[in-house]
Amino acid sequence: MRTLLLLTSLLLATHSARAQAKPKKEFKLYAQFTADTRVELADGSMWMMDKGDVFPVLAYKNQQKNIVLQLAGTQFMTETVRIKVLKDAEVEAGLETYRKNVRAYLESRSGQLQEELKTTPALKGADPLPEGGAKASEKAPEKTEQPEKKP
Repeated sequence: MRTLLLLTSLLLATHSARAQAKPKKEFKLYAQFTADTRVELADGSMWMMDKGDVFPVLAYKNQQKNIVLQLAGTQFMTETVRIKVLKDAEVEAGLETYRKNVRAYLESRSGQLQEELKTTPALKGADPLPEGGAKASEKAPEKTEQPEKKP
């Protein structure tokens, strides 16, 4: 009986300790460039990263000689000596520069895609997208041709 009482109290104590545990904090490293650096993004574009730019760390490569950083939906690699990993207290200030870089990347990438669409010849027999994209055609009333009436 004593053993059962002891096991029950031990089980209750461990369960309450787990319930009071702090929620898990997301662990993410951020790195800041220590010098102006030219990098090639995974999509093939070349970018000049400024001293002080901050990016999330994805991985280390080549025995930590290189580091893989993220920019929006793409990534790039640079030498580890050109960056410094930020401490938790420094991350919040660096996130604003990361957001600016993401906005600039997305704007330039969308501009490139729009230019490609303008210069790419249309497929034979395919109707080009209306001004405003595919959604615009759903909103616009369709024009149907009426057969001509013969007198």
